[in-house]
Amino acid sequence: MIEIPVRVKNPTAARTLAELLRAVAEAESDRGQARCWRGAARQLEQVARPYRYTPRVQRPRNIEVDEGAVQRVVRGDRPLPVLSRDEARLACWHLTGRGRSAAEIAELVAVSQRTVVRWRTEDQGVTS
Repeated sequence: MIEIPVRVKNPTAARTLAELLRAVAEAESDRGQARCWRGAARQLEQVARPYRYTPRVQRPRNIEVDEGAVQRVVRGDRPLPVLSRDEARLACWHLTGRGRSAAEIAELVAVSQRTVVRWRTEDQGVTS
């Protein structure tokens, strides 16, 4: 087998090359070689797909903190509201005061456990 590295900067060119590889795969008589062509086309299509970051939770962009929503999360009232970033941090602070673990807080507030640990560390730095 011969490997040939291909550098494609334009997503449109990558899609075009993937289409050509699929056409070559259709015309190929050797099934194994056709499978390789289709695999290369699939990889090119993955590269050509635009990357779009989507956060785990679509947070509201409220400027004001909704104390009622924060207290619902602290009490654990279901269904839990989706909190803004500031509200989530405030809920983390309240839940830490109640002795909750970082994993429990992360689940209630819908952030990663690492974020909870980082917020706790930052809050300790402010109060010290």
